[in-house]
Amino acid sequence: MDRALLRFAGLSLIGALVPMLALVGVTLMRTGGIWEYALDDVYIHLAMSEQLAQGGYGVNPGEYASASSSILYSYLLAPFVGTAFHVWWPLVLGIGGLVGAAVLWGRVLWIARLQGAPVWMLVVLALGAPLFMHHPAMALIGMEHMLHIVAALLVLNGLLDFAREGRIGWMLVVGVVANPLLRFEGMAIALLACGVLFFGGRRRAGLVLLGLTALPLAAHFWHMSAIGLDLLPNSVNAKAAVVGGGDKHDGGRLTRILFSWRLALYYPTGRMLIGAVFFGALGLFLARHWIKGVWALIGWAAVLAAFGHVILGAVADFFRYEPYVWTFFIGAFAVLVAFLPKEGPADLTPAMLLVGLFWGGVQYPVVAFTDMPNGSAGIYAQQRQMGRFVDDYWQAPVAVNDLGHVAYGNPYYVLDMWGLASREALEARLRGHDPLWMDRLAQARGVRLAMLYKHWFVDRIPPSWVEVAELQLIIPQGTLGGRTVTFYATSPAVVDGIVNKLKDFGPSLPETVELKILDSGQ
Repeated sequence: MDRALLRFAGLSLIGALVPMLALVGVTLMRTGGIWEYALDDVYIHLAMSEQLAQGGYGVNPGEYASASSSILYSYLLAPFVGTAFHVWWPLVLGIGGLVGAAVLWGRVLWIARLQGAPVWMLVVLALGAPLFMHHPAMALIGMEHMLHIVAALLVLNGLLDFAREGRIGWMLVVGVVANPLLRFEGMAIALLACGVLFFGGRRRAGLVLLGLTALPLAAHFWHMSAIGLDLLPNSVNAKAAVVGGGDKHDGGRLTRILFSWRLALYYPTGRMLIGAVFFGALGLFLARHWIKGVWALIGWAAVLAAFGHVILGAVADFFRYEPYVWTFFIGAFAVLVAFLPKEGPADLTPAMLLVGLFWGGVQYPVVAFTDMPNGSAGIYAQQRQMGRFVDDYWQAPVAVNDLGHVAYGNPYYVLDMWGLASREALEARLRGHDPLWMDRLAQARGVRLAMLYKHWFVDRIPPSWVEVAELQLIIPQGTLGGRTVTFYATSPAVVDGIVNKLKDFGPSLPETVELKILDSGQ
């Protein structure tokens, strides 16, 4: 193996693993030595994998629900269901993905060097880019995003091999097929990669690869239709409804695109992507005499992928949705820099690329070393304790609006009032025509206790429900959806039973959270 390739891969591993270890240390200090994922969503995937292992699809036995935002990820978690290792498997996948991404990133930089890119720029990119592309944090949150970054880098490496040698290797095929299976927004990179092959002189190969990508998607959509679910996950439908004005049937496509633009302008990483689209397109136009053929197609694929994420993808707190396309964009342009003249204004382009990376991606290390430790501590103090209360004390059906920890490893029915794990709840909430829909669903499923973020529902809480207690977070909120969880009895007759179990539960809580029994529950 080429020694230069090994050096770039080694530097990239240092750039990825050192900040990851630092992040682990800061997080453990914040949580008092207890490891906890910074997002509760990972437990939705784990709960889904439990049902997949039993032949179901959802979070409750016998009830189909499209609760996962990824087609493939819950299946990847299924092999270790029922073992103590199961809860650690997402972390192993994330760290393994980080190592794989670092090696692939080093290979991109090696290719850039072969094309003539300056070594000093590539060394800086090897050591600094993983942190400023959010890789260390993505490796530790237990979600599919780290593997999605790996898939994007596989596509980029495959396209670079195609541009250099005219060959279509396994990396390109695997990366293209895996992108939309890991995240729906990965469809953009998959389609654009097929387009590079098609317009780069390999039309039949481009069409064949497109067909290979479509086959598993078609199988998934057929499965969703066969079990009576929407083709898209409930999380996607819920976000589309917010964009469309609160009802998934309201708001046209233009309205949703304009909303996505406003959202991107609001968040710093969204503005980063908009800047990447503008300067990337401008740079390709100005450099059209030097960057030609398949190389130009790769550059335009990176620009269009970023543009596609801005208008159709998500940009939100913790900035976990867009690192895959940011990585793809920076990697593509790190190689394309090599084709520019080494004198005159173009000689400043490597420095400009680094400024763009560190200026645009500065929010990633900030979020990683603040929200992630706080998020882990908050998830442990709130969501894990809610799950423990249901498993060890309540031991009966329950309603929630943030269902991860409560659903995972829980043999009792969980009614998701927000709707990610309940199509009926999602449609009732979005329609808003039935003021008693929450009570109707709870009574139909024998739910006597609801644990909710009160501010998520405003005036939709049924008037017959009784506020029994509040679980109040004392530490920073981090990645949580709220500081206070309100416990509701769905009828006055069960208030005393809930209070008694909460009084038994209260002394076992950590010092980072406080349980208050309300006057209505006395």
